[in-house]
Amino acid sequence: MTKGLPFTSLGLVLPLAFFAFLAHQGSCKGNANKPAENQGHDQENRQQAGTAVPEGSWGGVHIGMEVTDKNTAIEFDCAHGTISEQLALDREGRFRAKGTYVREHGGPIREGETPVSHPAIYSGNVHSKAMTLTVTLTDSSENVGTFTLTQGSEGQVFKCR
Repeated sequence: MTKGLPFTSLGLVLPLAFFAFLAHQGSCKGNANKPAENQGHDQENRQQAGTAVPEGSWGGVHIGMEVTDKNTAIEFDCAHGTISEQLALDREGRFRAKGTYVREHGGPIREGETPVSHPAIYSGNVHSKAMTLTVTLTDSSENVGTFTLTQGSEGQVFKCR
């Protein structure tokens, strides 16, 4: 056995180990920071890109929505709103649309009374059959609230009387 043999072997093994390490890092780069259980949800969200919020009834506590391919009608306990465009989803299942928000009051509407309509932003996200919706009045920056809705539900709306 010669004196230089262990150093020669080490000189061959270290570069090979380094290249194997680099190759492994590159193969996992796309998923390096994502837990395995979330990868299926990411694929589901990518499939939603370019789609819209599914049509039909969506409801929750203090809110009911009827979504069509052209507009959305929303009923709150003491208000109602409209969105005059399709609710398009982005790659993460999010949406943002302009609409109106009209406060209501108890009792009859007086003759000649004009309801005050506020411009509003309706934003949120959809994952499977669940929606989170936030309503913000743009003329006052007032956050009306955040609601959780379920597809196929009529909602639990208690109108002002």
